[in-house]
Formats: sequence, structure tokens, C-alpha cells
Amino acid sequence: MKQKYYTFILLLLSLSLSSCYKEIDLDKYRTQPKIVINCAISPDNVIMTSVTRTWFYPESTPYVKLPHAKVDLYINDEYVEQMKWEQYNKNDHSSASPDSVFTSHITPKEQDKVKIVVSAKGYETAVAEETVPRHVPILKTGYHNITKRPNTDVAYIDPDGNLIEQFIYEIEYEITFQDKNETSDFYALTTSRTKTYSWGEDFYQNELQTTDPVLSENINILDGAMGFDGLDNHSFLFTDKQISGQTYTLKFKETCKENPDGSTISIYLYSLSQSYYQYILSIQKISGSTLEGALGNLGFGEPIRVYSNIEGGSGILGACNISVQKTTIHYKEP
Repeated sequence: MKQKYYTFILLLLSLSLSSCYKEIDLDKYRTQPKIVINCAISPDNVIMTSVTRTWFYPESTPYVKLPHAKVDLYINDEYVEQMKWEQYNKNDHSSASPDSVFTSHITPKEQDKVKIVVSAKGYETAVAEETVPRHVPILKTGYHNITKRPNTDVAYIDPDGNLIEQFIYEIEYEITFQDKNETSDFYALTTSRTKTYSWGEDFYQNELQTTDPVLSENINILDGAMGFDGLDNHSFLFTDKQISGQTYTLKFKETCKENPDGSTISIYLYSLSQSYYQYILSIQKISGSTLEGALGNLGFGEPIRVYSNIEGGSGILGACNISVQKTTIHYKEP
């Protein structure tokens, strides 16, 4: 599928018959920096938020911290506290993400309305508000039809020059949940795996596929045909447009590259706020995971903006509520 994608990109590039160069003074386009709030809240953790500022393209430091910002937290329109800035040590030691957050003592509850107000000298005040969605439990999970077949994408040769045949295992899953009838609801589904070895446990994700009309809501026919895989083939983003108020069973397939016997899969159903859903969807598109996003990145389509719900600034205040069930796989070689 990826080969089709690269072929498609080369075809588009070949349409450009000539090229030209022009020096551009980027400083003419420099704008006043704004406060950036990045925060995801859920009833599983205390409220924490990253507070940085927007940065201009030529700048070498993409994450400029604002440790002296004043970050006020409100719950259900009542002032709660001023959040405290804390620095922490990152494992990756890179500049690809902030190394500090503002923390609170508050763990939000279902249906709480959370508001964060950030002010800092020299910046416009930024305000974000979001409501924690209701918990949507997974009612039932199950797996069946484990299919073993040769893996034609990989070849291993032993020291004697013999070809060692590799296999993949396809497992079909079903999970059942009850959608709420009163509102429009937004969801994400993903999985993670645990397998125990002599040296400890390993956590990883496998490729997921589906023909379920609900799960494939944001995967159009051209995306699949051209090799675009949405959320990296590890997650599904969907709504209740087709199943509002229904008890529905989602169906998807997982591809394992080793015998799954004894492994444990965790299935996560996220109930998302609308803003969080729109933010993730825009990230999916702008990353080139969809045909629409790839066309926009190449200049052949309408540019896609990352969704933001921050007034006076940028970023996202998203909210989710998570339901998880674990299943241990039992499989005997035929």
C-alpha cells in the first residue's frame, strides 16, 4: 500500500514542469507570539497543562516555556486554585516536547466543566474551557477466527543459507458498548499488548484493520486505495452518527507477527469531547495520514489547520473518559 502512496506522490510531482527560486524575508511575516495551552484531562489523573508560546519558523527552540505565567483553574465556573509550575526530567532528552507542566491538586469528574485561564506579561490572556465526557463502558469483548498464514513481506535466512518461513496471525475481535442517546458522541478505539518473557514484560501495538462501517467512518475509499492508513493503523476515530442510542458491536482485526498464545491485549474505548475529537482528526489529516492531508501538504489541495479551542492563544484543552478491558489470547498451532 505504501508503494502506491509513493507512486502517487511522484505522479503529482511530475506535474510540475518548471521551478523557480525567490528569496523571502521571513521577518516581514513575524507575528506577535501567543500563549499555547496543551492539556488533556480525564477522571484518571490530576489536571496538568503545558504552557508555552508560539514560535517563529526560523527560531531554533520550538518549545519556549513560560514558567512565570499565572494559570488559574476553574471547575464548574468556580475558582479552585492557581496551578503550580513544575519541571521534570524527560527520558528522551530532546527538544521535541516541553519539559515542564503546570499541575493542580484536582482530579476532574465526569461532566465537570473545566476552565483554564493563562496570563503572562507581554501576552494576550488565553482561555480554554472543556467538559469531561461521560464514561461509556465496554460491555463485552471477544475474539475468534485466529488465522495463521505465511508472511510474504519478510524473509529470514539461517547461517546455513536456509530460508526460514515466517508467519503472521490475524485475530478478529468484537467489542460491544451502549451509545448515549441524548447527545452527539465522539470516540477513539485503540489497543496495546503485553507479553511476558524470561527477562520481563514487553508492551507494544500491532496493526489494526476494519471493514466495520462505524470504525471506518474517517477512512474513505481513496485513502485505502492510495496506501494512506489513518492513525498509523493503530487506532480508530469515529462518532455515533450511525448508531446514536444503540447497543453496538464494533468489529476489527489485529495482525500479529508472532504466535499470540499467552499474550494479553488491552482494548481501550475513549469517550472524547468534541473539541478533542476535532483536534485529533485535524492532526491525522495534516500529518499526511490521509489523501486530503497529503494533497494539502503538497500544495494540491486546501491547506488544513490544526484545530484549536483556545481563545486568545493556541493549542488544545481536550477531555476524555476511558474504558478498558483486557483479554488473554489462547492459541494452539494447527
